[in-house]
Amino acid sequence: MGVTTVAREPRARPASLKELARAVPFSLAILASLTAAAALLRFWRLGHQGFWFDEANTALLVHFSPGKMIGLIPQSESTPPLYYCLAWVWARIFGRDEVGLRSLSALAGVLTVPAAYAAGAKLASARIGIVAAALTAFNPLLIWYSQEARSYALLVLWSALALVAFAYARERPTPRRLAAWVLLSALALATHYYATLAIVPEAIWLLATHRRRRGVQLAFGAIALCGVALIPLAISQHRTGRSSWIAPIPLSQRLGQIPRQFLIGTGAPAATALLLLGAAAIALALALLCLRATLAERRAAALLGGLAAAGIALELALIAAGTDDLITRNVITLWLPLGCMVSVGLGTRRAGILGLSYAAALCAVGLVAAIGVAVDRKLERPDWRPLAAAIGPRPPAGAAGRAILVQHYRTLLPLSLYLPGLRFIRGPGALVGELDVVAISSPQQNACWWGAACNLIPSELPRSVPIAGFRIVGPPQHIHQFSLLRLRARSPVRLTPRAVSAALTTTTLRRDELLLEPPA
Repeated sequence: MGVTTVAREPRARPASLKELARAVPFSLAILASLTAAAALLRFWRLGHQGFWFDEANTALLVHFSPGKMIGLIPQSESTPPLYYCLAWVWARIFGRDEVGLRSLSALAGVLTVPAAYAAGAKLASARIGIVAAALTAFNPLLIWYSQEARSYALLVLWSALALVAFAYARERPTPRRLAAWVLLSALALATHYYATLAIVPEAIWLLATHRRRRGVQLAFGAIALCGVALIPLAISQHRTGRSSWIAPIPLSQRLGQIPRQFLIGTGAPAATALLLLGAAAIALALALLCLRATLAERRAAALLGGLAAAGIALELALIAAGTDDLITRNVITLWLPLGCMVSVGLGTRRAGILGLSYAAALCAVGLVAAIGVAVDRKLERPDWRPLAAAIGPRPPAGAAGRAILVQHYRTLLPLSLYLPGLRFIRGPGALVGELDVVAISSPQQNACWWGAACNLIPSELPRSVPIAGFRIVGPPQHIHQFSLLRLRARSPVRLTPRAVSAALTTTTLRRDELLLEPPA
């Protein structure tokens, strides 16, 4: 009997962790770390702040059926419907509370970091892409809107991805690359009308560079059709006047706020020091760009700066044409090309450790500003949840209702999210057994549309409320930026807005509404 020997190949030895680490490009490992840091900053204390007025509109819309929500968007919002459609699905998976609804924006903000890397790496180098990703991860303005249940973080993501697709299509406009750019640009436009500030310059640049290419002409036409298709909705939303409060604010003031907020966000502790440090880093970046960058890097920076400048020129043209909605959040799509341009100066190899040190300083400025906002109520959004908790549960069945007066405030949102059943008292009034007067103690900021004073006008609690049948119960309660004075009646009293207005010298019928919380 012969014995046959079967020769076996030795099994491959599993790679060690050290070998795996060497196999992964160093830049991708850094990018993964930056993305993780971005996730930590955006998801940390995501539900710490309650919904403010604009977010309350989102929270209300996603409660309706899809058909009713789409029908309400032209009346209640001034942006296209894509974000709300995604939020409607998202809320049914992750919840409709602050964390559940805001997590869509937080995820979009996290994904913007690798998109920024891809844009910087494609237009310049992987080193510059890493700097762009770092500035994106730690920018306090992007962190702020990544923690808000609105469309801005998603808008920045689509615009960033469209910039990456533009960089590839500009180099070689193949049908696949052009189709990717058209799709991402259309998603950005369907998220916010002001995506045009980023998309239109890219479209013109592609057409001017490859004017004889049939594919580029078709891509330009497709984007133009997307824009034209949105015009009827934009006109109907503009007629509602929901953005009419912007134009009366001096244009110079609004323009002056853009660079400040692009650098340190909507608010920051030690804002002056952070602003000076950040401005110094930007100035050095521009100097290094002029003195140390290679010719190819300067061309990339010129392209990025040109796209941003064209976006600003387009915005000024819209203002000249009579559409003035210029505020920082509406031009937030211009942050990424400007951020990438700065990254070219700080990330060029010839800048050495000096450029990277100042890039780290810019990241530190953003980190201090972001953490400062997260731990300081005075820099956060108005939080109506603790006020609703202080007001207490609805009156029991069979009891009289509760009247609530928020001085210098005329809407149900967002308080009605936390006190379900809240409605206006009209006409002959309502029988109530309690009157809660709410004042706002936050200092008013000029042209404020963000932060703790957003959408609020300061007021003071009255020392006495001469309404027959009511007496003050206990001392005033102070809940963050709100103050609450409670009055009760021994027997139900019919209250009207006119009667309350006449009794309080700190309020007027023209500015305030009397709210009713009916019994359970």
